Amino acid sequence: MTIKRVLFLLLALFPIAGFADDAVLAELLARIRQTGQAQFSYEETRILELAAEPWHGQGVMLSAADGSLVKLQLQPTRVIMAITDQRMLYWDPQQNQRHNAALDSAGPAGEQIKVFRTILQGRADELQTSYDISAEKQGKQWTLRMTPKPELTADALPAIEIAGDDKDEQRRILIKQADGESTEYRMQKASEAQQQEYSLQRLLLEASGE
Repeated sequence: MTIKRVLFLLLALFPIAGFADDAVLAELLARIRQTGQAQFSYEETRILELAAEPWHGQGVMLSAADGSLVKLQLQPTRVIMAITDQRMLYWDPQQNQRHNAALDSAGPAGEQIKVFRTILQGRADELQTSYDISAEKQGKQWTLRMTPKPELTADALPAIEIAGDDKDEQRRILIKQADGESTEYRMQKASEAQQQEYSLQRLLLEASGE
């Protein structure tokens, strides 16, 4: 076989490989896109720069297709953090602290919450202006990796990895900050009985003080 023939075959393979990657990415984005309400129990682990030991928390996450999101932390203490109508809500009954502010006025914390909501609701394709997204699928397991675009390094965007299984029962979200801190969520889809225990609307009302 001539060198010219070998080069032709190699070049011909590149578009096919690219199409395969795009097809997997499209499949995974469609798989995690939320069309209705969803509820997950979660375990959270934070690695903080100034903390000697990782921080651990547990709770429930509830989200709706309209963009509402509630993170109900149950351990180590009960705290409600929520987003609704482009506002951030926070309620810590133990400390008697309540906050209600516009999401756009929350600075970096607000931006991180918006990114997290976008991921949880399966709208990761909306982040493609800021991230390079790659997809990988091996057997029943899949992974989406989101790397900040090189030209946006000054924005200190976090790197994000989302992983799950074909049954959509489990999900893992790893968020790595530019300063080395990280947050990992291991999530399990709630059973029907668990879904009856918590109401997104009731928790939003509680967080807002109504």
